[in-house]
This record gives sequence, structure tokens and C-alpha cells, in this order.
Amino acid sequence: MTNLPRRRLLDLWKVLAARMAGRCAPDADAWPSHDSLRDAEQLVCLLYPAMRMPGLGFADPDTTGPDVLAALAPLGDHKGIPHTVTEVCAEYFTAYTDKEGRPLFSGGPLRVLDPADAPPPTRHAWETVESFSIAVTLSLSVLAFVRERESRVRAEATLERLAVLRGAASTRLTHAMNALCESFVADVFSPDSAKGRTLLTAVLPDGPRDQRRLRELLAQLQPIRGGLGGLSTAGDGLRGLDDESMLFSCGWSWGRVRTPSRPDHDADPEPSLHFTVAAMDGIVDLFSSRQTLLPGLLNREQLALAQQLLLRWELAQRYWSALARFGDAAWPLQDIPWRGGDDSDYRTLHVASIVIHNLMRQGDPDELPPQHELAPLVAVLAELAGRARITRRALPGDPAVALHHPGMVTPLPGTDRHGPELGWAVTDFAPVLLKRTLQVAALTRNVEHRDAMLSLAGKLGDHVWGRRLDAGPSAGLWDAPARVYPGLIAPPAEMSWRMTERVVEVLVVAAAGISADLAPSRRLAELAADMIREADHLFAHEMLTRATPTAATDAELHLVAAVLGRSRDQAPRRPGVAVALAAEALRRLDELSAAREQAGRG
Repeated sequence: MTNLPRRRLLDLWKVLAARMAGRCAPDADAWPSHDSLRDAEQLVCLLYPAMRMPGLGFADPDTTGPDVLAALAPLGDHKGIPHTVTEVCAEYFTAYTDKEGRPLFSGGPLRVLDPADAPPPTRHAWETVESFSIAVTLSLSVLAFVRERESRVRAEATLERLAVLRGAASTRLTHAMNALCESFVADVFSPDSAKGRTLLTAVLPDGPRDQRRLRELLAQLQPIRGGLGGLSTAGDGLRGLDDESMLFSCGWSWGRVRTPSRPDHDADPEPSLHFTVAAMDGIVDLFSSRQTLLPGLLNREQLALAQQLLLRWELAQRYWSALARFGDAAWPLQDIPWRGGDDSDYRTLHVASIVIHNLMRQGDPDELPPQHELAPLVAVLAELAGRARITRRALPGDPAVALHHPGMVTPLPGTDRHGPELGWAVTDFAPVLLKRTLQVAALTRNVEHRDAMLSLAGKLGDHVWGRRLDAGPSAGLWDAPARVYPGLIAPPAEMSWRMTERVVEVLVVAAAGISADLAPSRRLAELAADMIREADHLFAHEMLTRATPTAATDAELHLVAAVLGRSRDQAPRRPGVAVALAAEALRRLDELSAAREQAGRG
């Protein structure tokens, strides 16, 4: 699956295009479906790879690849595809905008926490961080699509239609970014409180009793405390943050945080690991996309919001990474499961995801201090795959199978003010674990770690690919967990745009890992420099000492000079290639030297 991301994605696009083309058929699923998150996930499956993967764009009819045209043929020809995509996106934005022009973000896998409770008679329009986050990804993808298409068309009616779509996407992006800012929260509590004891049990070997290590932890969190204190909005949980004896947490709640200054919001001011990771995955698209920072995509207000979100993203990933890697011995993250709440392995995966965000932000792994090496993450991801019964055999009644179906339900504190308390169903353990495994493989320069992660990615990819639906109009999409756990999960399978979108994320990450240039190794660079220096010296010596030039030796020396020039050019970016080229130049120079010595003896 991960070795052929383009081909796998085009296979997925064939099914997606057929569903989009038949969206108005009498027997088709409703479009729009009255679930903004579900429909956004469907559009992201098409537009996000086109923005992030080279050669997959379809906004310009003249440059669309033949394999892309074949996959998207149900949407039209090379000119019809961008027209159809424009119309489908316009339908989405119209459906999820109210009469006052405000974007709507409701929908998602809501569940009643207590089975004894009946759902409320009138459904409250819950708007969640996951909806805000995917709105950022979708809106950026649409804006990139519109900008590329606008540069290729001249028809006035088409330009007007694109301008309307650009305005709708930009409005939704601004509201989503504002909502993410309003959903960030800091929570302050005493070490002796229930929250404090839970945190210390997760981080310190001896828990709250270890006062010396507690002081060390507070000192390590001090810069993050200072950063939170400077935020303009982080809920009213900032009260007490200046007391350096208090513990705190930070991150994203499930929605806009309810405070005395914002009583119309729904979410209680409690950070959620699941929604913190969801927010971070959307925010990173503001900075990792080659499209985002080009002139004209973000307006001035959005650029200011992006900086606010980047600050919150930095504080959250530094906070959770500090907890996960605290101490000089084994990382607390390695003590699976991460303590708190239901102690599900999802929590460990969430914290590991934030640590990976942190390492990717820091950049060059060779510059990290020894305690930040990737070995603990390699071990944690491999252990999670085993505990989730992906790389180990599942037995009847195995509780680990529940990670995949029916999954974990994350509580949404505050929803009980409008009826029974609700939760958020999460079933994407396997594709998220695969995505993080590929990201760690791209980070490490340790051959053993990289091989271990790629081997694990292969097993995870087989598991995820095996969960495709194999019948009906959604055949080739997800999710059918019973196919990989026969007899342990009862069919029927259900189409899930959530799982399908997660798989698309995996394919984008896999493609990025293949297409990206590897960071050059200092050791190889030094070796290449030494070999080039020796080859230069031998080349100069050969030019100086040859007594009787011939056409053959002139041609050979000309070739050696060309190989050496290529080696110098490659040395800064691809030192391994430079080493190979320098070795070839040295081999040819040695043959010339040996031939001259033999001629001298004769």
C-alpha cells in the first residue's frame, strides 16, 4: 500500500468519482448529507492529494495526467473535471452556510454516553474542533484549486463562479481558524487534586510522592507556563497560572470553550488529547503546504490568525512532549497505556502523535540531544501495533479488537447542559498508527530504526488495505474491519468517509516520504569531500605526468573530469551519489596510472 501511493490513490479516486458523478441519482446517498464533517471528508479525499502530491492536479486541463483523467473520467473529460469539482464544492459551501452567511460546522460521529439515555428529541447543532480542523484543510485545498484554475480560464461566467467559490472557501477558513483559537484552553490545578495525581502518575515513577522530581517537572514546564500567560485567549483557566506551584495542562477542547466571558459556547474548559491532535493536524497544513504561503492564498486577517494558531500549536506540542519525554531514563510514554481517563491505547497513540509533531518541527534529528533519539518512539509504535492485534493474532473475546470496532468514545464535557452527555466515536487507530510510523521512518537516519518502521508500515498497510469494502457502490473504500478480524467482528460493514479520509492522509504522507529529498548526512558529506579531494589530486598528477598524450587517454581524462564535476554538484544534496561518482573517477584514474606504470616497465 505505502510503496505505490499514487496508484492506490487513483484506485480510490475511481470509486469516489463515480459516487460524485451519481450524486443526484435516485438511489444515491444524499448530497449534501446534512453532516458537514462527513461531506468535508469526502471532498478532502479528492482535493487534498491534488494540492499535496506532485502530478495529481486537475485544475489545469492542459497538464492533467492521463492516469488522473482515467481515474476521474466519471466527472468528465479534461475540461469537464474541473467544472464538476467546482460545482460540487459550491454545493457544499452553500449547504453549510446559514442565511446570515455564517459557515456551519455541525455533524460527526456523536454517541450518547449512557446507553440508558435516549437521544434528545431535537438534535443540538454541535460544532467540534475536528470539524474546524478539516475545514482548514478543505478550504486551503479549494483555494489552491481555484487559484490554479483562475489562471487558466478566460470565460467571464467561469471566473465569476470561481470568485464566488473563492469567497466562500475564504470565509469558511476564517471562521474555522477563529473557532480553533476559541477552542484552545489552559487548565490549572493543584498537584494534590485528582487531575494532578493523574498527571503525576503518568509522568513520575513514584507519582505524587516524588517531590524532588515534581519540582524538576515544574521547572521544565516553566517556559510553557510563561507562553500561555501571554495568550490573549485561552479560556478563564489562565487564572492561577502565575502560581508556580500549580500544575496545568493545555490543548484543545472538543469545541469552542464556554467561559464567563463566552457563555454562549458549549465545551467545558478541559483539554482533550483526541481533539488536540485533530487540531494540530489541521493547523500544520497552514505551514507545511507549498501552496499556503504563496502570495494571495491567505488574506491579512488569516495570516494573523495563522500566527496565533502557530503559537498555540507550539505550546501544546511542547507541553505534551515535555511530559512524554520527562526524565533521564525511560520515557513516560513507554509505560503503556498513558494514564488518564479510560487508559485506552488511543491515549498513548495521541501523545506519541504530538511527540512526532514536536520532532518534525525541530527538524534535523542529528541535532537533537541524546535523550531525544527516536528509539523510544520506534519501540512505542511497534508495541502499539502488537497490543492492537495488528501484528499479533487476535483471539475470540480479545478486548483489543474493540480499538477498531466499535472503537473508543471520547466524552464531550458540557453537552449534558442540552440533554444527555454525548461522546465522539473514534475508530481510526490503524491508519493513524500507520501515518505516524511513516513519519518516524522519514525522520530517522538510523538504518535499523528506518528498516523497523518501514517493516511495520508494511504490516500496518496490509491491515488497513485489507479493510476495504468488497461489494456494493462503495467497494474499494472503507471500512470493513470484519475482513481482517473474521469471526471477531460481526458484519455488515459500513461505508466510512472518516476512515477513507484517514487512508488518503496515509497515502499523501507515503508519497511525501518517497518524493522528498533526504537530508544529507554529514558523515557521507565528509567522505565525499575527502574522495573528491583525492580524485582531484590524482587527476592533476595524471595531467602532469603523462608523457605522450593519445586520443584514448584524452577521451578518458575528459570523461573523468565530467564525472568529478558531477560529483561536486551532487555533494551538497546527495553526498552518497557524490561518493559513488568519486569512486568511479578514482577507479578510472587508477586504471590510467596502472597502464602507464605497465608501459614504463615494458
